[in-house]
Amino acid sequence: MFSVYFAMLKSAVSYLVCGRQLPAWDLRLQMYSSGIRQYTRMLFPLTSDDYIDTIDFGKIHDTLQANQMPPSKVPPEIGLHLELQITVADISIDRDSIRGIGVTEKPLLSLIDSEQRDFQSSGKSRTIAYDLITPWSACEQVGIGLNTTTKAALEPSPLNPNERVILYLHGGSYVLGNPVAYREPVGYLAHYTLLRTFVIDYRLAPRHPFPAQLHDALIAFNFLIRQGFTPQNIILAGDSAGGHLCLDLMLLLRHGGSSLHRFAGLMLISPLPSLILSGDSLNSNGGYDYLVSLPMESPNMPLRLFYRPGAKYTSEYKQELKDSMLTPVNGSLADFPPTIIQCGAAELLLDDIRELYTKIKSDNPGTQIVFEEYPDMVHVFHRFLFRPESKQAYEALQEFAQTI
Repeated sequence: MFSVYFAMLKSAVSYLVCGRQLPAWDLRLQMYSSGIRQYTRMLFPLTSDDYIDTIDFGKIHDTLQANQMPPSKVPPEIGLHLELQITVADISIDRDSIRGIGVTEKPLLSLIDSEQRDFQSSGKSRTIAYDLITPWSACEQVGIGLNTTTKAALEPSPLNPNERVILYLHGGSYVLGNPVAYREPVGYLAHYTLLRTFVIDYRLAPRHPFPAQLHDALIAFNFLIRQGFTPQNIILAGDSAGGHLCLDLMLLLRHGGSSLHRFAGLMLISPLPSLILSGDSLNSNGGYDYLVSLPMESPNMPLRLFYRPGAKYTSEYKQELKDSMLTPVNGSLADFPPTIIQCGAAELLLDDIRELYTKIKSDNPGTQIVFEEYPDMVHVFHRFLFRPESKQAYEALQEFAQTI
């Protein structure tokens, strides 16, 4: 950790001597960006496929989990949360709706079948943990007294027939993150939108590679339907890799041929647009964003850990990455609900996010598709709650939720 603190100290000295890196930055943001960037380099050391057979991906997984995002709390003045679980065996999935969906079909069906076999042989079901975050503002909307903890407010079923909720899929490059780390930022999202929010603890790579995360998101969605929510009353939201997972869930449900994909809305916060990144901002914003542009040639980089960890970066692998479930802009993004995309102008993914917005906008004429780019802000700047841009972004999400 010495190198992280040294990077932050060096950044502070630079700020005081040379001034801020970007016009809108303060000392705190400049130090955080430098420190997190150095920490990322430590977590994902570069290597090559020449040594791939010597890499212990299980050990990498354990190391990443030992260096998880720091925990956070829902501020008591905002609301409260309850930790709950989904019993996977209780949720049925239509296997036929998955057939024919490219590189996703075979591994996803395999996960479903494996889970069924395990349950039949042991009689024990896997569970998926999730947080239900209930803001006081949502309680007031349905007549529950301010600061009154009631059983109803924490029940994972509609408080009234038309209650809207958010299904939130967290970020972390598919290898980090959990509901505990997201309690504060998602608490603010729930507070501003006046909506109860479900945050699922989906499985992480590399121990659980693609499409385990999509499998868990699909189970969570079907759980909400089983609890009495309708797709039209669910807003699907996610940041970073969680944004990519939102797109995958949308495309999978649309592929099934039903109306289940017709969510009330879609909120994408600095979404990972695809597994093939090519925008100029990967280089031009490299000195500002806390994300690090790691080459796909390194088997230790997060996207390689997510998709078929241990597989070499061959022409076949590169071709698979073009599949629309991995790179959504390569397929149709039609029939999307009202969508808002927010990102920072100083983030690595900027150009690729712009491309994603353009694609969604062009494929959905007449649908409300909103794009907001915040000057000088980095990846998922919403988490930096000390920044005024964070509040502005939450207020924009509030307005979007109220107008759809």
